[in-house]
Amino acid sequence: MMPILIALIAFVLSGLGLTTWLRRNRAARPVPAPTERSADQLSKLRWRDFAKLVLQVMHARGYRVANEEGLPADGIPTDGSDIVLERDGVRTLLSCKYGSAAVVGAQALLGLAKSATLRGTGEVIVVTPGRFDEEAARIARQQNIELIDGQSLWPEVRPYVTTEAVPAEAPASNAAAPKMLGLAWGGAAVIGGLAWMLAQGLQTAPEEAAPQPAPAQAVATVAQAAPQAAPVSVVPTDPAALEARRREAANAITTLFGVDRALWSTQSTLLVYLSAEDADPTTDLCPLLERYPELAASRVQLQPPAGSRKPVRFKQCRTY
Repeated sequence: MMPILIALIAFVLSGLGLTTWLRRNRAARPVPAPTERSADQLSKLRWRDFAKLVLQVMHARGYRVANEEGLPADGIPTDGSDIVLERDGVRTLLSCKYGSAAVVGAQALLGLAKSATLRGTGEVIVVTPGRFDEEAARIARQQNIELIDGQSLWPEVRPYVTTEAVPAEAPASNAAAPKMLGLAWGGAAVIGGLAWMLAQGLQTAPEEAAPQPAPAQAVATVAQAAPQAAPVSVVPTDPAALEARRREAANAITTLFGVDRALWSTQSTLLVYLSAEDADPTTDLCPLLERYPELAASRVQLQPPAGSRKPVRFKQCRTY
């Protein structure tokens, strides 16, 4: 009876002591200052979110989205294509070049002048969260294309990006977080078990002392009683939601440099049409696919441009 009483006292005292210490440590922890967003964080946005910010900047400049058949209510195409704007009767083609690459080359500007003519626009604006290289700037001057890189865009887009809020720390008088309480009383249980084993050993006569399985069994029972958190799957099970995620991934890949368009030929094969023979978007393509766990192991078919003699290539970003 005495070992159990000693273990109970040790459990209660150590639990209360650890809880008090964790509360004080939590209260004394400095509150981090709010994190200000910068131009570098624009490249971490998804294409649709980036396009929304760019449209807000264009609205502030006096542009409005031209009415086109099949265009969503927010004015952002679902396939990642260019957007037609209008101001004072002049139509302008807006192209958001987005990807994980930081530099936009001349290849991304090729064909924009022809596309602008086909869609009846007289001006072209190209926006990227990164920057443009010298060759792209030279072609833009020749074709009268306005280039807006991340540093130039940031002062205009900054009013529409709020400061990241930091959750306020709980007052010291509040109860500790459940995780902290679990750690405190879990440690108290270990201390109580050790106290019980020590008292039991002191009470037993030396000649009768022998390894007893009871303490190990008790510890094993306590370990088994603590349930382990099951991993939470973030992959939706609804077929419509899965299809929407496939479409969103294809739209983001369509905006990459060197990609003409991307579509799913099957549920597990992404067909990527390249805009040039030497284009290789795999470095930027895989991070976009790996955002979706169910798509990370999909087979990617890289289709060269029409008339090219280069063979079709296949890529798999992650194995099953």
